[in-house]
Amino acid sequence: MTSAVAAPKHAAPMGLAWLFHPSKTEVDVGTRPSDGLVVFSVMWGMAMMLSAASLMSLLGGHEGLLPAAVAWLAIANAALLVMNPRKTRLLASLSLLMTSLYVLRLPVSSNNQTISLFMNLGILAALANVALCTRGLRHDRDALYEQLRVIARALLAIMYFYGVFHKINTGFLNPVTSCATALYTPLARPFGLGENIIGMYAAIAATFIVETIAIVFLYWRRYFWVGLLVSLPFHYVIPISGFSWYLDFSSLVFALYMLSVPREVSAGLYATGVALMRRVPKLRPGVTAVIALGASLALAAVIVMALSNWFPGRKDSLLWHSVWLLIWAVFGGISMLLIIRAALLEQPYEVPVTRIRQPWWVYAIPAVLFVSCMSPYVGLKTESSIAMFSNLHTEGGVSNHLLFAKPPYLFDYQSRVVRVLDSSDPVVRASATNPAYGLVEHDVALRLLGNPGMWISYEEDGQKYLRVTEATFTGHRPSWIELKLLDFKPIDWKRPKVCTH
Repeated sequence: MTSAVAAPKHAAPMGLAWLFHPSKTEVDVGTRPSDGLVVFSVMWGMAMMLSAASLMSLLGGHEGLLPAAVAWLAIANAALLVMNPRKTRLLASLSLLMTSLYVLRLPVSSNNQTISLFMNLGILAALANVALCTRGLRHDRDALYEQLRVIARALLAIMYFYGVFHKINTGFLNPVTSCATALYTPLARPFGLGENIIGMYAAIAATFIVETIAIVFLYWRRYFWVGLLVSLPFHYVIPISGFSWYLDFSSLVFALYMLSVPREVSAGLYATGVALMRRVPKLRPGVTAVIALGASLALAAVIVMALSNWFPGRKDSLLWHSVWLLIWAVFGGISMLLIIRAALLEQPYEVPVTRIRQPWWVYAIPAVLFVSCMSPYVGLKTESSIAMFSNLHTEGGVSNHLLFAKPPYLFDYQSRVVRVLDSSDPVVRASATNPAYGLVEHDVALRLLGNPGMWISYEEDGQKYLRVTEATFTGHRPSWIELKLLDFKPIDWKRPKVCTH
């Protein structure tokens, strides 16, 4: 097992000098490899809290009492883990709750939550493995930390790889429709640059550059800090655009980085956290911490409600989003600065004397995610494939991807596409007014099956099917497995393809 790297000895700095040199308190704190797991637990607790908080409809009980109860339990568990990051059982129970919530909500469209699912499965598998193969809690946490490091880094690499690969399409490269422009515009508008064409192209180029740099330096140990300097500010800023609920995505990336950084960086970050906690008297896990957390949430809510008076007509969901966005602005900003500080202070990073051989399943977990993310090109699901905000189109046997003008379908789910004409469902009917709107046949079946009173009129291959119900539907009827595992985006036939989730 790799031993922790001793922190350099410096005199206790004063004022701003603390940002660039460790304090005496930090130097005095002894660390173990598993202290990196403590740092990860704090970040993972926040990431899962933001993930569950994004499910506003579910939290209100509109999708059933059981999912709502599990979601609220997960939020409570996440808060306890943030306050008690050394308690492995809290990490285990949070992973179990979030995995259960994902299963209850299948099919799940969120790419962020799908990546989180694989990490939570990795946590549960690693916990089971160390429980069976090792002895002693301390040694267990060190072994757990090492196994999770492999999984987290691989998940980050896969996320960045497909973040680049899926975007190599005509829609994303067009500044009028690109999702990069959709994120850039609200951030640049206050400076009068929202419609600046140079800025739009720069946003597109920056997306490719940042994600490519992140992949390269993720495995280039000597210059790992370069990747952090580029990636963390990028992920910190994108939720602040307010374009979508990016909070769980950014916090997820921060948490995965905590397992991907060189060991001495996470150890140094842990020591910094201890030093900061010692500077805040009486702030310990327990009643005081709960009160402090509640007061912070209440203060954020008050600020947002006060600001909302300037913007009448805002929906409750936007107010909820704004509260958590304010929390992220503070928590994410402080975390970003401390992570980068630790990465710079601990240079040069030491090369481990011995490499720890990990079991095969550690690599199998991210490998399954990698294969599943090729699904849009082989005719399977288009959701949960890390194609979020990529402008990618692969339906109907044609694609806007520059490498796949005709996708190499192995399955025909995306071959069978329809243009919706009308429906008894007001949501589907509203979408049908857009002549560029369509669905794969699987989604027509998904809406009709189990809803005997519903009907949809649609056109497929030039033939019209009017007021089709569950009883009169003649297309492929998906099995329970297909309904739970396959999820497709609505089809937009506009070219260039506009930005959607």
